[in-house]
Amino acid sequence: MGNSVTPEVEVLSKMIRQYFSQEQSEEKTIQALNHLRCVLHEISPFAQEPVDCVLWVKADEIVANDYNPNVMAPSEKKLLKQSLEKDGFTQPIVVSEETSHYLVVDGFHRQ
Repeated sequence: MGNSVTPEVEVLSKMIRQYFSQEQSEEKTIQALNHLRCVLHEISPFAQEPVDCVLWVKADEIVANDYNPNVMAPSEKKLLKQSLEKDGFTQPIVVSEETSHYLVVDGFHRQ
């Protein structure tokens, strides 16, 4: 993978770390992280790939879709809950941005 970067990139990295080490609300942190991710996405050689720009969205802004065909057995739901509690989110919930909310496209049960 290689860790050699230019001194300019190291300076940028240090500035970003310093900015995020300051005390600020979770909302401000999320906004700043998402903004930086969008800026990096604009210049990314993988900008055409949908997974190039993963953004954090608050759970209360996400709405379940009403066309989910999947039914989950109680035992599977219990295992998923345990997995999320132990490992956190290892796969993102995929959403589409609507006017006033985000609509779940994939990952309904991880919500």
